[in-house]
Amino acid sequence: MNMHKLMKHILLKFVFSYTLKRKLKKLMKKNLTYYFDILTILICVAGISLSIFLINLGIVMLSVRLIFIGSWKEKWERIKTQKTLLIVLLSFFFLHIIGLIWTDNISFGLNEIIRKLAFLVIPIGILAISDIRKEIIKIGFGGYVLSLLIGTIWGCVNLISNDYPDLRNLIPSTSHIRFSINIVFAILVITKLFLDNYKTLSPAIKTLSISVIIWFTTYLVITQALTGIVILSLFLILYIPFLLSQKQKNKISYIVLSFYIIALSLSCVWLVREYKLFFTPNKVYDQPLLTKTPLGNDYHNLREVKLIENGNYIYLMCNFEELEASWKKRTGEEIGENFNILLRYMNSVSPYKDAKRFDELTDKDIENIKNGIANKAYTEKFSLRGRLYKMFYQMNSFKETGQIVGSSELQRVELWRNSYRLIKDNFLLGVGTGDFEKEFADKLCKSNSQLCNSGHKSHNQYLNVFVTFGLLGLIIFLFWLFYPPFKAGLSKNYIYLAFAFIVLISMLTEDTLDNIAGRMFYIFFASVMLFNAKTIKEFTPSKLL
Repeated sequence: MNMHKLMKHILLKFVFSYTLKRKLKKLMKKNLTYYFDILTILICVAGISLSIFLINLGIVMLSVRLIFIGSWKEKWERIKTQKTLLIVLLSFFFLHIIGLIWTDNISFGLNEIIRKLAFLVIPIGILAISDIRKEIIKIGFGGYVLSLLIGTIWGCVNLISNDYPDLRNLIPSTSHIRFSINIVFAILVITKLFLDNYKTLSPAIKTLSISVIIWFTTYLVITQALTGIVILSLFLILYIPFLLSQKQKNKISYIVLSFYIIALSLSCVWLVREYKLFFTPNKVYDQPLLTKTPLGNDYHNLREVKLIENGNYIYLMCNFEELEASWKKRTGEEIGENFNILLRYMNSVSPYKDAKRFDELTDKDIENIKNGIANKAYTEKFSLRGRLYKMFYQMNSFKETGQIVGSSELQRVELWRNSYRLIKDNFLLGVGTGDFEKEFADKLCKSNSQLCNSGHKSHNQYLNVFVTFGLLGLIIFLFWLFYPPFKAGLSKNYIYLAFAFIVLISMLTEDTLDNIAGRMFYIFFASVMLFNAKTIKEFTPSKLL
């Protein structure tokens, strides 16, 4: 009997020990998967913000998660529950495969499909992760904001430490345009979460949130990130009146409305003022033009060329010979091809371009000219005036000379025209997955465009898709963009709508999805939000308001 009890005790102990070990093993495995998921998401958001290398690493980790980690049965069940949404998200990738049927350049088409693999891997990989908990999304968004903060500090260090910084390359590892739309997304989400949770936030978090919002907005301005500034401004212009019209009027509403009107008015006043300063002729032109320089030489007054900059006509009251001689005397070098830069720089300072005014230039001015700075306003750091004046000059140059080289805005118009020509020739099905670049380049050259052999695409994602896949492809593309939020119940969710607004507007002037950072920005955040719609709604239960 005692032996029987002893055996029973040993058996129970063994079973208990075995069960405990299995539970511990399962728990450890679950914890490892949990931390792997967090690490994968952090690497993905850091890559979207800062690094193509990290983007590729994130895609690899999602692939590993999909293939090697977790139960295939559980993954299949999750796929079945959201199969409609997944099929729609994968449709744009499969459109590229179908587009191989009528393409001539199969090799380039296959390469294009490889480049677009993120549209296949990311949705399936995100869906393979079990419902992403709120805490993981919080950690992921925190990592995203931290990555952007690191990027802005990196960019500012390069801006301050260089006398002639390249604003497009302040963060060498990523595109300045893509970085700016990431900043806009972060600003809009942080602002919404701050307002929705204001009463429950600690003073430290409130201070930190406001500081980050102000810093990110300031960074957009000081780096002249026009795409980001325009998208943020458009969103606020549209959203704030809508918000105020929906809410019950109170003291805060009137304060916000007043601030909105003042900010909008001041922006308009500033734009009008700068436009007038640039295009309104100097009062010196109200008098008869001088014909002699202080040295007694003849001024060149080319009245037929009406290029104006900073209120001064570039080719009025200038003496080319005096400027060339003065430059050589002061620098010991021939001015050569930089003469036009010298002329424009002097014109930005004074309506008179002669030896006397040249001698008034400082050593810093000479250094600016040597470095290709054509307008003194361009040297202003932490200001939008330089970016605005470049646009004004390019507009005026196009009007007077027809030149578009050097103007990204005018080049876009030319590229859009070229896209329209291609669309007319291939309206229904487009040119196919592999023929876009060749057909686009050939059409530019055949139309004697100034952008012949430039290698540019259309700088408009909608036109890119229309040219490549025709009207039918464009319809599929628009369905791919607009249907998922309705299916997932996020069509009125603030966070998703802010994200969609940024993407849709950016695609008007950029080939957003033809750049790896742009592709990842869209498909990663869309997949996370769409497949975890319930969790996303917990962050903004009030929807649009």
